[in-house]
Amino acid sequence: MDLGQQDFDSILFYEHARKNEEAVYAKNPLDADSQTQSESIKFVKDVVSKLEEALEIYPKKNDGIWSLGNAQTFLSFITKNLEDAKPYFMRAMQCFQQALEEVFISTWLF
Repeated sequence: MDLGQQDFDSILFYEHARKNEEAVYAKNPLDADSQTQSESIKFVKDVVSKLEEALEIYPKKNDGIWSLGNAQTFLSFITKNLEDAKPYFMRAMQCFQQALEEVFISTWLF
């Protein structure tokens, strides 16, 4: 089976998340809420940063834009205060719209 770049990136993403959760669990195995929220937020914000860096190089890469939208959606769902979550939802919506536009444009131009 030949893995594509996107498959490889997904494997790395989940392996990194697994290792982070193992480290948090080792610190306090009884604090599940703290483990999942604080480490997940830190990890996803790092992912957002990496995706934004990649999109500076190739800003029209629709799957990168879509992944950024997914990360923003995750941050909005894990944010406890609705007012604090709204900017994440808005950014996710913008990313999804932009990704769809890029697919549409590339489909019609080629």
